Amino acid sequence: MAWPYQFIHGDVAVRHARRVSLDRYALYVQVSPWVLILAFVLVRPVRYAIRKWITRSKAKPPEDSATPWVMATLNRVGWWLGNPVELLDGWNLGRRDELIFGGVWMAWLLFSCVNETGHDYFLLTKKFGIIGTSQLPLQYLLASKRVNPVAFAFRVSHEEINRWHRALGWICYFLILLHGAFYLNYYIQVGGLTAALFRPVPALGVLGLLGMTLLSTTTLGVLRRYSYRIFYLTHLVVALSLPVVIWFHVPHGRVYMAESFLVLLVDISVRRFASVKCPATIETAPNANIISVKITLPPAKISQFASHPASYLYLSIPSRSHPGRHCLSSPNPLLALTENPFTVAAVNEEARELTLIARRMKGPMTKTLTKLASLHAPDSPRSGTLGIDGPYGAAVYFPQWATFDTVLLIAGGVGATFVVPLYQQILREVPAATTRVEFVWAVGDVSETACMWPRSTSAEGTTVSDGSDERKIRLFITGSKKEDSSSTSSSSRVSQELEGLLEDDDDLEMTQLDLEKSGDSSRLLVADRNIKTGVEEQYGRPDLQKIVDGVFSQSRYHRVAVVVCGPPQMARDVRMAMGDWVRKGRDVWFHSEGFGW
Repeated sequence: MAWPYQFIHGDVAVRHARRVSLDRYALYVQVSPWVLILAFVLVRPVRYAIRKWITRSKAKPPEDSATPWVMATLNRVGWWLGNPVELLDGWNLGRRDELIFGGVWMAWLLFSCVNETGHDYFLLTKKFGIIGTSQLPLQYLLASKRVNPVAFAFRVSHEEINRWHRALGWICYFLILLHGAFYLNYYIQVGGLTAALFRPVPALGVLGLLGMTLLSTTTLGVLRRYSYRIFYLTHLVVALSLPVVIWFHVPHGRVYMAESFLVLLVDISVRRFASVKCPATIETAPNANIISVKITLPPAKISQFASHPASYLYLSIPSRSHPGRHCLSSPNPLLALTENPFTVAAVNEEARELTLIARRMKGPMTKTLTKLASLHAPDSPRSGTLGIDGPYGAAVYFPQWATFDTVLLIAGGVGATFVVPLYQQILREVPAATTRVEFVWAVGDVSETACMWPRSTSAEGTTVSDGSDERKIRLFITGSKKEDSSSTSSSSRVSQELEGLLEDDDDLEMTQLDLEKSGDSSRLLVADRNIKTGVEEQYGRPDLQKIVDGVFSQSRYHRVAVVVCGPPQMARDVRMAMGDWVRKGRDVWFHSEGFGW
């Protein structure tokens, strides 16, 4: 079939009709996502009523309180949509829901671009540009951390919304890329490409397209992991400059650029207003590749973190800190513009102090923190000022743990900085008779536990299990096996860490501390009358399939929550292990916390 489009310049009436069509379709595609979001919000009361009915049914015997067929089917569909799609070489293309719904949205936008264009080449070309541009305000909203109505509507964190931000970003880039390609084709066909590149409007269009190409390229996982700073600074520069470039490129897109710039300006302003610069102390563990940062916050700020366990913050190093001999100063001026996320490992509300734990990596932030900690003599205070923006995170929207029959928490390495606060929160707030809790923690060396098991005195007490041993910690040491003496020393350290977890409970009198060795593993029991918490220490990697099967195979635990924070492969293995149980109709809530691996 021959190419149907022609270069139709037309008279004033043709250009007016073209402009009406462009504005109409741009409005359609800008309003349509909000219609879908509103529909989801209106359906939420129905979902809530169904969930309440299921919760009430827990009073029945286990065999009579199975998840209804409709909810089980919805759970299976939701689980299937959440599975990742990978190519043969392991390249992750994203989750199924991103590909399916992103593809549907892409089809809708492409339909809007080609519909009612007739044979008008310029109308088709301009539609690609205006429709791609009309999505940028939503794109900026999806990227917002403080001003994000989409995250509020779906009751999720901006990290969960961020994957849709990436999907929409590629769609916008593809449409604007086609817009630029069609215009370049026109200039090549008429022989005016060189002259066009020296005119302001085409030159600004090429500049904006190059900026979006650079931005899209740096979002690739391999480049983002190579240098988070390049990714962050590229996003910052392009996000600030793109609305200005498009504003002067074409006047008809200014309304969308004004919306985009307003969203960006409000989000930056709110974040700056909520950010604080606080004194901090930086320490490095002598026997582990771990950095500990203790930050003193104002009372209002510390209460926000205390009320949201397992949240995280964005940490920045000001280029100039408070005056003094031991002040912090960034060795790189660009580092002052970089903010890195760190999970809050512990909050001491009485001392107004929170603790951050991070593994020393090759990135500029942890390298700088390590250098700042080593600038002083061992007996000198390693103190200074750091910028704090937070709290953020999915923990704000976590369900009530008491609604689950069992909770399985899995952490890998420093992923425990996210899981441990959740574990402590559950022990404090959920009776042992209501919810069974199991915490699996894999570390390279047992010495890391001393750094990543900080004590929190924000709670009045810690409630642990009764004699049925319904709550336990399973510690897996994946490094090389130690000699017996080292194993004994390691177990002693685990004992001390467990004491640190429990010592804030005034009602718990620790009268017995038994260490029972059996082969390569040891079992530590802390008991007082009918109170017992177990810590199992083993060498080797955890068998995640066996652990998950052990939790789900106990038929009396119907509603299960699983939280994992660790390397991506660990999260994928846990999800794969749970798949069969979801397909059997089990009621499962799952959360995988992304970490800086």
